[in-house]
Amino acid sequence: MPMQDAQWLREMLSQELEVRPPRSLKSEQRFLSGNVAILRSDGFIIGYTDIRDYGKTAEITTFIIDPRFRGQGNAKKLILKAIDITPHKIILSCTKNPKMAATLEGCWFEITHWPGLKEYILLTINTIKRVFSMLFRLEFKRLWVQAKGFTKYKIYKLQVK
Repeated sequence: MPMQDAQWLREMLSQELEVRPPRSLKSEQRFLSGNVAILRSDGFIIGYTDIRDYGKTAEITTFIIDPRFRGQGNAKKLILKAIDITPHKIILSCTKNPKMAATLEGCWFEITHWPGLKEYILLTINTIKRVFSMLFRLEFKRLWVQAKGFTKYKIYKLQVK
């Protein structure tokens, strides 16, 4: 992946306090070459999401659309791309953002209160890891933004046929 993609990702992660904290450029390059969906316009990255593998289940997480490209249907395009590239039959995504929730619902996701024991445990572990990462990096503002609406998060689930 080009260095400019890693720079874009770091910049977006720095601006968007609802997602994971940014890491070094090398780490972001590794993320970009991993299990991700990327949306481009004129060769430049405009959207990114991680796809975490939980065995038979995947999670769409760290979802970012460049602010200059929002409101143009790009979020739905990126979700559909993520669905298309994952071989999993069950896909989860957690959000408290009403626009993201509407996009997920527009892509056939439904709210679930119980994604399964293994999935629930893994989602909880990842949340705890993210909290410790923010504490370690002294990202108190990011931690506050994510924690203050903790009870508003909803788990969305898509059963792929």
